Amino acid sequence: MKFSDFERRLKAAHLGGQCATVKINRIETEETHPRPGKTEENLVAYFEGKSRGLILSPTNRRTLAELFGDDVQRCVGQTVSIRAVAVKVAGETKHPIRIFAAGPVPAAQPPARRSAA
Repeated sequence: MKFSDFERRLKAAHLGGQCATVKINRIETEETHPRPGKTEENLVAYFEGKSRGLILSPTNRRTLAELFGDDVQRCVGQTVSIRAVAVKVAGETKHPIRIFAAGPVPAAQPPARRSAA
């Protein structure tokens, strides 16, 4: 038994370090709780054959819009690849799930450094 088995949403631990190709079954607006006492409405993508949904971050929403256009319903039935990527946030490494076009997924890139110009 794993703690991640009791998560309601799709997390990096569920992917086991692997890339997965999935078909979008539906996208729904749901109430989420990003922090204690805070409630937000977010889009959540559900994938064919999977019970957990992925809360669509602004980055993943932009990716889907670039791939399939601005109409959310055009994403339904489309195949995409998902994987967890390492991202530095306030000096801490996080592993959010990112959406990519189906097919070969680009190699992991370190976060871009800003020049001190």
